[in-house]
Amino acid sequence: MMMRIKWLLILLWVFPAYGQRMDTTVVLPEKTHHRIAKAIEEQQSLSAALRRKQLKLIAKLQLVEAKAGRQLQEVDSTAAMNYLQRTKDAYATLLEKFNPEKREGQAPYIPRLDSLQCLVSFLSASPGGKDNLSKTLKSIEGLKGDWLKGESVNSFLAERATMLNSLREQFPQLRGIKGAAAKYSKELFYYKNRLQQWKEELNKPAALETAALKALNKVPVFQQFLRENSQLSSLFGMQTNGAPDMAAIAVNGMQTRATLQTLLQQRLGPAAENLEQQLATQAVAPGTGFTDIRNKITSLRSAGMPDDEAAFKENSQRTKPFLKRLEYGFDLQTGKRRAYQFPASNDLAVSLGYRLNDRLVTGIGVAYKFSMGEAWNKINFTHDGIGLRSYLDWKLAAPGKGKSAFLGNIWISGGLEQNYWSRFESIAELRNLAWQTSGLIGVSKKIQYQKKTAKLQLLWDFLQPAGNRAVVFRWGYNF
Repeated sequence: MMMRIKWLLILLWVFPAYGQRMDTTVVLPEKTHHRIAKAIEEQQSLSAALRRKQLKLIAKLQLVEAKAGRQLQEVDSTAAMNYLQRTKDAYATLLEKFNPEKREGQAPYIPRLDSLQCLVSFLSASPGGKDNLSKTLKSIEGLKGDWLKGESVNSFLAERATMLNSLREQFPQLRGIKGAAAKYSKELFYYKNRLQQWKEELNKPAALETAALKALNKVPVFQQFLRENSQLSSLFGMQTNGAPDMAAIAVNGMQTRATLQTLLQQRLGPAAENLEQQLATQAVAPGTGFTDIRNKITSLRSAGMPDDEAAFKENSQRTKPFLKRLEYGFDLQTGKRRAYQFPASNDLAVSLGYRLNDRLVTGIGVAYKFSMGEAWNKINFTHDGIGLRSYLDWKLAAPGKGKSAFLGNIWISGGLEQNYWSRFESIAELRNLAWQTSGLIGVSKKIQYQKKTAKLQLLWDFLQPAGNRAVVFRWGYNF
């Protein structure tokens, strides 16, 4: 009897009646609602960080243009006055778009946000869901607005950069305008990268969202809800009756190829039967028309870039958040002793570095000094002291190919260290108990292995007194 009741409950959960109003809390527990709202809050924090950077960038570039206008006054006061006034009005119009009460235009189709909006709207129809998830729905709308703001800022900056370059060509004798145009173009380049990273994060679904959407995919009521409320269905002008299966819209925040083909057939009818073959045929030989379009797109993407773009070297670290520019590592250094014996001393160190750019890393570290005795039959662990480190690595060459691959990723390394020795063997060594300063300079070789980087170092201690060991070798890993 209990087995029959169990199977009956399973059938009622998997195959609910079409006309019956469904309690979505049966499908997804309340903690899932909270976690989905938490995921949206994390996206909001990323959007808020982007918004702060946008406002900071706008204020910075407004000063750049004001400086260019003052330079223009040296040769044409009337043109400078008009330029400064137009610049002030343009930036004021742009800043109005950051008003939280102002919403401009129709948001573009964003797969993940469309799936999330349908999911949250469906869950909010359950008892008690409206109060808990109404704030999440507003947050999703806010993310769409942030997407529009990002595109608006991108278009605005590209237009202003193009105008500054035209002004530079018109007045080549003014170095201030030339410098302003180059700086503006550089900031625009990094903003585009930062905006693209934000978009990728926004379109990256969390594992919890995927699991929740897959679970709801089994519910016919949710499939019907997608047909009636998804943004994709509205873009194709779909009708409720006879609409194709929209369940695939929920998986991973993306639509499958079969779903899009079904939507095209629903929209275009018999004309869409050989649509795939026609597109494939046209894609094989795009002709000069496609080439012209590609060239135009390339020119638009590079709008505002200076003529000496080849001399511009990108710093990929600049658009990364602070924590992603940190590198963690450890290394081991051993002291010399006679053959078949343990090293006289060992330094096990951990380090924390910060990537200033792609070729320069600076950081600090701390080392623990210990010994293990003389041999396997005379093991004796002793604590010898500690050390404080600071270091600087500068990349000398990029990795090559073939035989020159080994010479790539060579770094010039240097640093200052303070070492404290707490163990001594004679009274004469008491004077060395104080902190000892070491100055190191040498070369490092970094070898990438999966997510780790092996690091080999050969360093010369140029501050060691005569008679002491002045060359050290270290090996370790960075993460």
